[in-house]
Amino acid sequence: MDFLPLVTIPVFLVLVALTKPSLMKYTGWNVCAICVAVSATWVTLLFLLWRGFILDTTSIAILMGMSVTGFMYKLETYYNVNALRHLWMARLVTVLGGFLTVMLIVERSWQGALVSGIGSLIGLVIISFLLQGTTHREAVESAGDGVKKSLLKKLDNCC
Repeated sequence: MDFLPLVTIPVFLVLVALTKPSLMKYTGWNVCAICVAVSATWVTLLFLLWRGFILDTTSIAILMGMSVTGFMYKLETYYNVNALRHLWMARLVTVLGGFLTVMLIVERSWQGALVSGIGSLIGLVIISFLLQGTTHREAVESAGDGVKKSLLKKLDNCC
């Protein structure tokens, strides 16, 4: 079962690629086919884990980590398109919250994973909508030439 993702990811990718035009026509959603394939694979593996067909969670953890990273990049696009501030903070919440949530799922701590996932989403909502008063550029410009300005510039250009 360790190599199941080598079969399911290409199968899901082809299915999503074939249905993507219809999905976009009816919903307007422009989904990433590889992201959906990876997510569908780890959801399938989770189901097989719950049913006792597989025991090793390594593949699930790797695939879920890939999904967290993909979500972070989708979030970055959303931030850039909508000129939102504090992208570095949203990235940090996504990575840390995603790591904790995935770890708790893999350890089968369902309540902890639920609390972590919801907490991370609440953190992203707060950052994305309630902390938009000062732009990053304004924070950098108001920091002067000291260490704070240097750190803010490095956080801005971390990726």
